[in-house]
Amino acid sequence: MEWIEQHFQMVDEFPRPDWGAIAAVAEENFRDIDQHKLWCSIARSWMQRLISVLDSSYSVYESDNFIILTSESSKYVTIFQKFLERTLKRIVKMLPGIASDEGDGKYVVLIFDDIDMYYSYLSDFYDKDGTYGLSSGVYLNQGYGHFAFPHRELAHAESIAAHEMTHALLSHLPIPTWLNEGIAVTIENMLTGSAPLEMNDELYAQHQSFWGDKEIQEFWSGDSFYRPDKGQELSYHLAQFAVHSLSQDYDNFIAFANQAHFNDGGESAANEVYEGSLGNLIAQYFGEGEWTPRPETWAGVQPSHGLQSEAAEMPLPSRLMTCV
Repeated sequence: MEWIEQHFQMVDEFPRPDWGAIAAVAEENFRDIDQHKLWCSIARSWMQRLISVLDSSYSVYESDNFIILTSESSKYVTIFQKFLERTLKRIVKMLPGIASDEGDGKYVVLIFDDIDMYYSYLSDFYDKDGTYGLSSGVYLNQGYGHFAFPHRELAHAESIAAHEMTHALLSHLPIPTWLNEGIAVTIENMLTGSAPLEMNDELYAQHQSFWGDKEIQEFWSGDSFYRPDKGQELSYHLAQFAVHSLSQDYDNFIAFANQAHFNDGGESAANEVYEGSLGNLIAQYFGEGEWTPRPETWAGVQPSHGLQSEAAEMPLPSRLMTCV
């Protein structure tokens, strides 16, 4: 895959692929070959470029559906690979009509040795002038979708992977961040056996004091999920509560998830499927207020989860994101 070499640029000490250029070459010159094998080869070349700037403790491992770059022990990797393969099948089964495993190329997972290297890698995906909350892992829905996290004990790594894999399997849908995160947290808890979050008096008081006209618009637009304060955690809570309420009738939830769009926070889909505003959903928790999404007031819209930046018109194949 020598041709791919010219489509990397060193940024923040990491080789960054130009996925648009790579996809264009693949489309022009390799459209007649097995696309899954092609994109697996491209992903392997990408991993070798990453290996070249990391220390010698890193290796690349493959299973049926995953490529993992890590310095973890072979025992750790073996257990983790089995978890990934099993969890992929489980999430698709748990979210029929919503999750999709379609696409060419294997899923790519990057496990960095430490938190500093993790954030250094993420730096190219964030606005350099922005301020963002901390994260334990992230699905990077830009270019060839992949997820990354720093070293964690195996049980924690599996929890992160379940969450981020859910995002990967929702990446074909242009859903708003709150819906994406609400589904991902719900599935993560189900897969790890965590108890569902309950709105007790203490938690209710925190939410009641935080959410107002400005903050709820940040929730609908997706901005609140990147806050560097308590608002980020409360956003994940509220997303989980919202998904719990909306998914009681799963057939309706399928219709909603397939129609919801980040441009209006899912408001049009809610009116169509549930015959009511999303503002009513919030009112059931916090009482009457100005809870309805008002996209005309948003400075910018986060296209679904986690650093998805390309527009829906971008005709990229394989694990390269095409919905946002």
